[in-house]
Amino acid sequence: MRAALLLVLALAPLASAAQTPATRVDPNSPDNAARKALIESLDHLAATQTAARRAEIAKIHTQAQARARQAHVRETMLRLIGPLPTRTPLNAQVLGTTNLPGVRIEKLLYDSQPNFHVTALLYLPDVPQGTKLPAIVMAPGHSPAGKAGDSPFALAFARAGIAVLSYDPLGQGERLQYPDPASAADHSVPGKTLAKQPTGEHGEASLQPILLGETLAKYMLWDGMTAVDYLQTRPEIDPTRIGAFGCSGGGAMTALLGALDPRIAATGTACYITSFDTLLPIQGPQDGEQSTPGWLSNGLDFPDWIELASPRPYAIISTTEDMFPFAGAQSTEAESRRFYSLFTADKSLAFITGPGHHGNLKPILPQIIQFFATNLHAVPPAVQGTDIAPREALQVTPTGQVSTSYPNTATVFTLNLAGPGHKMRQELRPNTGRYLEQNVRDVLVIPPPTPGLPFKPSLLSESSATAFLSPDTFTPSPPHKPGAKFAAVLLLTNEPITQPAEGQDFTAIQNRFMDLVEEEGKAALLLSSRPSPAGSEELKTPLLGPYYLLGLRAELVGKTLLGLRVEDTLQAIDELASLPNIDPTQITAEASNHEALILLHAAVLDPRLKHITLHNLPPTYAQLLATPIPKDAPQDILPGVLLHYDIPDLIRALGPRVTIIPEEKKDNQTPPK
Repeated sequence: MRAALLLVLALAPLASAAQTPATRVDPNSPDNAARKALIESLDHLAATQTAARRAEIAKIHTQAQARARQAHVRETMLRLIGPLPTRTPLNAQVLGTTNLPGVRIEKLLYDSQPNFHVTALLYLPDVPQGTKLPAIVMAPGHSPAGKAGDSPFALAFARAGIAVLSYDPLGQGERLQYPDPASAADHSVPGKTLAKQPTGEHGEASLQPILLGETLAKYMLWDGMTAVDYLQTRPEIDPTRIGAFGCSGGGAMTALLGALDPRIAATGTACYITSFDTLLPIQGPQDGEQSTPGWLSNGLDFPDWIELASPRPYAIISTTEDMFPFAGAQSTEAESRRFYSLFTADKSLAFITGPGHHGNLKPILPQIIQFFATNLHAVPPAVQGTDIAPREALQVTPTGQVSTSYPNTATVFTLNLAGPGHKMRQELRPNTGRYLEQNVRDVLVIPPPTPGLPFKPSLLSESSATAFLSPDTFTPSPPHKPGAKFAAVLLLTNEPITQPAEGQDFTAIQNRFMDLVEEEGKAALLLSSRPSPAGSEELKTPLLGPYYLLGLRAELVGKTLLGLRVEDTLQAIDELASLPNIDPTQITAEASNHEALILLHAAVLDPRLKHITLHNLPPTYAQLLATPIPKDAPQDILPGVLLHYDIPDLIRALGPRVTIIPEEKKDNQTPPK
């Protein structure tokens, strides 16, 4: 009878099992067909949202309207990024000095938040005593070296008469959030990270703030804003002539700082500015701090970084073959120039372009420096030199990492766990009944069913797959009564629904699928979570698993991967309940692991599920928040979930409708609490 499964599964989309994600993948391979379909669906939604935004921008014709737009954009950005921290003492220290011809380099350590150390270098031009210098805050790209990698740029600016505060973003240089303990003793710079690379560090650190409705961008913006705070304490610096510059990932941080800190007098954003219309189909979403949940669905796009800075001087700096599409930079520049013209400031917007690929700034560096020198009124020092900074001049901490130089230093993890968002969760009223259901719908972004709308059976998403069997498929013994209706079981799986290869054993879920029909006389619907098969994209770090970038793409447009999967589950229940041989009052469901979390949410929203059985349910969101290094968590992430409910709330609401079966205890393993 097992052979009957082959016929039924042939009706489902055929695909081989998903391969382990690689850092470079072919999006057009058969294994990626379902992922590609889901990506195209999300990109289509993104395109409708950016088109709606452009229609709103087209209505702006006066400076008053432009200022109203700026106020709206600023409020929206800060609401989405998360509330900024309270200013606390910087506790700034100068830990060493290196003198080069015409430039002095100081090693800085300051706290952007309590015990959250920022390592930085201050490059000071050698000018007569009492001279007030302009300065820029320089954020490096996604290099493990952090600020040390920007030293040639910083020296070039300093030799043009502009002081530079070059700092390590969190997760780079001397500020690793997940340092590899095995390499801590060698004091190497840059250090080794358990997250493999800076984008892995940022991706991993971005997960837990999202649970509280905040983002990693908040932390990174505050690092830059406190850099401005520090510069304003220095007697050598003119506090009214402070700019910001960064390339690539540093460009993203510069865009944040230039838009949201009005003290920035001139901004230069390199190799980052484009448009989401061009970025998403070509490159896809990038880092966690560059992909704020709800960004596009709330009417924001790249031009808003620049337009919020208007009429202050701004340089869009792009290379023609950049990974951030040049066509997007061109369209953003055109829109932003019109916006600047409403302030009679279109000459304050520069578009500096050059040949080559991502980060190829050397050919246009003179133009970049001239932009800042002109707008910050810089005067080059009399003494010039060509010396580069020795390696020892670029390391601030004794060990090369704040974590080993200063025990118990704060991290994004510890700050997030102790922050006000976590405390807000404790003050929430109990989650019960309709209040809980509405909270779940709001967090998952699933609208309520429309009353009176007739159900029309339809195929599920192209990026998921199903297989269905009922006892009618087989010769009944004893015969079924005419018109008999069967109880039905919905099975959720993460396995692609495929025909087993000749001689291959059935998987556990396939055997369960057949047993329900053959042995228990029930109908069964097997639903594979989208995308099925999972496919792969660039893997930032194995810690994040295969769904990180897909999750970012969904969050940008106001969706979540978990929410999309819950919608598929609800539609599967609709399909079952509509079948003439199914008793709609006798539908149950089973799931394990990540799919158990999908099913738990679906059961809260759909009372037609008479009972669900959950095997190895993932940890609660509060437990995830308190886990120092989460693994494979992106598919379960829900923005702001802990401000509304947690998994125990859902379990309590279901009462006897749910059975939880924990993971079987293995040798030397403590059972889950």
